[in-house]
Amino acid sequence: MKNIILTCSMVLMLSALSYGQMLGTLSVPSLGGATNANAATYSGDGVFVGVASLHSKHMNFMAVSVLWNTGVDILGAKYSVMISQPRIMDGNYQNGFFPVTFFVPLQLSWDLGTTKLQASYSYLYGQKLPLDAHFANLKATQYLADGKWSLNGGIIYEHRVARKEAERQLGDAVVFEGNVSRHFKNGASIGAFGYYNTNASPEYISGRSLMNGMSTTAGVGIDGNYPVGKHIFLSGKLIYDLQSNPATRCNKIVLGIAYKF
Repeated sequence: MKNIILTCSMVLMLSALSYGQMLGTLSVPSLGGATNANAATYSGDGVFVGVASLHSKHMNFMAVSVLWNTGVDILGAKYSVMISQPRIMDGNYQNGFFPVTFFVPLQLSWDLGTTKLQASYSYLYGQKLPLDAHFANLKATQYLADGKWSLNGGIIYEHRVARKEAERQLGDAVVFEGNVSRHFKNGASIGAFGYYNTNASPEYISGRSLMNGMSTTAGVGIDGNYPVGKHIFLSGKLIYDLQSNPATRCNKIVLGIAYKF
C-alpha cells in the first residue's frame, strides 16, 4: 500500500496558466511532479479515474483524468497511457472554458526494487490556445529505511509549437522538481517539495528574441496522500509561489480524488 497514492490524477493536470514564457510553464508545477511520481503505475494493472482541482486568486480549474496500466511490458517496463481534460475558470469560478486536452500515449515505468524510474512522452493539444506542446518527462523515486522515507526527483522538458495565428514564437522551458516524503504503514504519506522552471530557449516577438527573469517560476510546498480502503485515494497540496512575476504569482491549493477499478 505504501506505493499507492493519487499520482494518477495529478500527474496529468495541465492548464492555461501561461501564454508563452513570460508567464512561466505550461504545466502546473509539482502537481504530479516528483512526489512519488510512479506510485499509481506500480499499484497494479487496471484503470484509474481521477478528478483534481486547483484553487488560487488568479485562476481555478478542475480536470478529469484516466490512467490505464495496460499490463504490457516494453523494454522491461510497464506500459501505461493517460488522458486528461481540464476546465479552466477565473478567480471567481466564472468564465470557464476547455483550453487544452492532454495526452500521454507513452509512459514506461521500471521497478528496480527500492528504486523506481519512469519516462514518458506527452502531447498538449491547445484547443483554445494558439499553441501546442510536446513534453519529455523523466522521474525517479528512491525508497529508504525499509520504505519509511523516499527521495524523489523529476525533470520535464516543454517544447512549445506556436500556431500560425500566434503573434509570437514561444521558446521552450525546463522544469526541475524534488521531494522528500515520509510513508506510513496504511499507505499514507506526507512530504515537502520544491520546483524551479526556467527558459531553455528564448521566445521571439516580431523577430526579436526575449529571455528574462519574468519567465522563471519557482515554489515550495507540502503534500499529503491518504488511501480510503483499496479503491479510493485522496491527495492534497499547498504550494507557496516564489516566482518573480507579480502578475501571475499566487499560492495554490490542490485537492484530488481517484478511484481504481
